[in-house]
Amino acid sequence: MEQHKGKIVEIAIRKSGYQMKALAEKLGIARNTLYTKIREAELDDAFIIKISNIIHYDFSTEFPHLNKYDTAPNPNPDITTYNELGPYRKPGPTNPDFIQLQELNKKYLILLEDYNNLLKILILLANNNDLVGIKKEITEFLAEEEDE
Repeated sequence: MEQHKGKIVEIAIRKSGYQMKALAEKLGIARNTLYTKIREAELDDAFIIKISNIIHYDFSTEFPHLNKYDTAPNPNPDITTYNELGPYRKPGPTNPDFIQLQELNKKYLILLEDYNNLLKILILLANNNDLVGIKKEITEFLAEEEDE
């Protein structure tokens, strides 16, 4: 049974979190054209490789024949180079940039949660103690944040 290349590519795009609109722009095609192409069961290898370089996804697992586009010995195993489209770093646990990004993302989420908790506590204190001045300042602060 033949693989539906379009569905496999669509799943990879969605997993990567890449927006279809942004991907279409990078490919130089309309978004509708991108959707039409990924509905096709047969896709050009060159098109799949272009997408893989943009979303930084290695399709060689799903399509082993794409390995023929790999250049010969690669001194850095974290970088896959395709003849036509240039190198990209494979996302994953061995890529130091990816690891650093994940660590910063975790720190940011913790900081954001702490910030929201402190804001809730401030609002509760202001409501329980009828502190009109603090309520007004918090409301103004929140309005300024929404404007940014």
